[in-house]
This record gives sequence, C-alpha cells and structure tokens, in this order.
Amino acid sequence: MKRTFSFFAPILLLTLASAQTYTVTDLGPGGGVGGGRAINNLGDVVVDNGGISYVWTPTHHYLALSPLPGGTETLAESINNRGIVVGESIFSVGYHAASWTNGKPTDLGTLPGGVLSWANAINISGQIVGASDGTNVGPEATLWSDSGSKGLGFLPGGSYSEAFAINRVDQVVGFSYVKGGGSHGFIWSKATGIQDLGTLPGGGTSSANALNDSGQVAGGSDCGSACQHAVLWSGVKGSIEDLGVLPGTQFSSAYAINNHGVVIGSSGYTAFVWTEAEGMQNLNDLIPQGSGWMLEYAFAINDNSQIAGFGILGGQERGFLLTPQ
Repeated sequence: MKRTFSFFAPILLLTLASAQTYTVTDLGPGGGVGGGRAINNLGDVVVDNGGISYVWTPTHHYLALSPLPGGTETLAESINNRGIVVGESIFSVGYHAASWTNGKPTDLGTLPGGVLSWANAINISGQIVGASDGTNVGPEATLWSDSGSKGLGFLPGGSYSEAFAINRVDQVVGFSYVKGGGSHGFIWSKATGIQDLGTLPGGGTSSANALNDSGQVAGGSDCGSACQHAVLWSGVKGSIEDLGVLPGTQFSSAYAINNHGVVIGSSGYTAFVWTEAEGMQNLNDLIPQGSGWMLEYAFAINDNSQIAGFGILGGQERGFLLTPQ
C-alpha cells in the first residue's frame, strides 16, 4: 500500500496505530543465513546454525537433530504439526534426505539409481517433497510417501527440477528448468501433473517457494534486466501478482505464505511481511525500537502469524521468532 504524507496526517496516524506489531525472541546462533527455517502452528521452530540443526519449542527447550549414521551435519528445512522434521543429513561426501521424530533420523533414500537427495517440506499427513538424482538427466523434484519415492517430472525441455512445498491437499510447488534456459515455477498435483506458473512480464526465470491449503503460491520472478520481485500466484494458470519491493531496494523474493494469505520474505536483505490490505512492510519497522535487531530474512510463517527467520543482533548472526502483539 502506498502511503501519502501530505494533508492526511490524522488518517496516517490511525493507520500506523493499527499496524500489526511483533515481539522478538532470540533463537540462538544461525550461521550462514540459517536461523529460523520453519515453524508449525504449535510454535515449534526449526533452527539451522550451520552445523547440527535443532528444534526450539515455546518452553525454550532445544532438541538437536542428529545426523544419519556416518553423517557429520544436519540441515533441517520443515516441521509439521505432529513435530516431524525433514531436511538432509550431510556426509563427508554427499547428502541424503532425512526425517526426524523426537530428534532421531530416518533415511528417506533416493529415486532409483540415485546417490544424492534432500527434503524441503512436509505436510500434516507426512508426505515429504524435495529432490533426488536418479537415472534422469539431472535432479528431479521428488515426493516421498508411505508407498516410497516418486519423481514429479520436469517442465517441457527441462532437465532439473526441485520441490519446495506441499500442502494439505497434496499440491506441490517448486521450480524446473525449461527449454531455452532459465527456470519456471511450477505447481503439481496427481490429477494435473506438473504445470508451468510462468513469470512476470519481461522475466525469464521464476521460482514457486511456498503455498497454502487454498492453492495460493508465493515465490519470486525476474521482471526484466536487474529486476526480481516477490510474486503471488492464485494457483490458476496465468495468474501472477507483483508484490513489489521495499523502498530503496531493487529485488525481493517471497519464502512462505500462511492460510490467511500473509506472505513473508526478503527485499534487499531486509525481512518483509505482505498482506492484501497493507502491501509490503519492513518487519524492522514493526518490532520494538531499540531492540538491536536487524531482521534480514523471514523464512517461515504459521497460521498464528508467528514469523521465523534470520537476522543480526549485536553483530552476530541469530535466528529470530516474531510473535504478534
């Protein structure tokens, strides 16, 4: 929403007074743009600290996520409302997709003929998506379920794809290389297969990073030379909304969306929240003044509008949790 500062001071004050604000909780070290990577509706947060990922709970309990046998590090990416975490276990050479229950890992394996795999998301029923190499040309978006692993294919002409999110009704989103170069965001379902979500006008590349149970999809798209904006797809083919950028920045990307349609992400290394009513807002303007935080990336949001991400506090890289006041 564009704000007007001339002649409308009383209206502006009312708007600012009604804006959503947040308290900030320090989740601990979050090296390498790690921090709060995922959050469920219980307020459990997956935190990556550049080594052994862990789960932070609202009771301030920390649960370390152990590597698979022979592994050296873990990188966790998602947690569902049952507390099951997914990501990857990293070895001295390579990595495998893994799930964790109460901190204990399970190897998800790869597509037939594969060596490497990684998991990015899990839904409430325990279906998991990510990517795996195999016998195809390149890594392929992958769905793990009780019946095993399944490749989701590529957009026409593509040789690489990766899935980033899966919702309650088993829709999957991600990106796939396309014929002629570049990559496009896709949405997949069992009924329709893989479908191209397209790009903003003038763009050649896009990525679908998240979706909610209504089929709204959030991500990013090129929009011309040196231009990349956060976008929102309705899930209908050909529908794409440009969410813009924060003032003074040139690029943005959306990383998550909740079931109320609230989108979060980063614009010019500054964390943002976007709503239909307010447009894109700098999250640093919505936390207590003098907190010492510089919020850089907002990676995850739950249906209570709690937000997890990565920022700088006292010159150190830290994970954060924002809770609406």
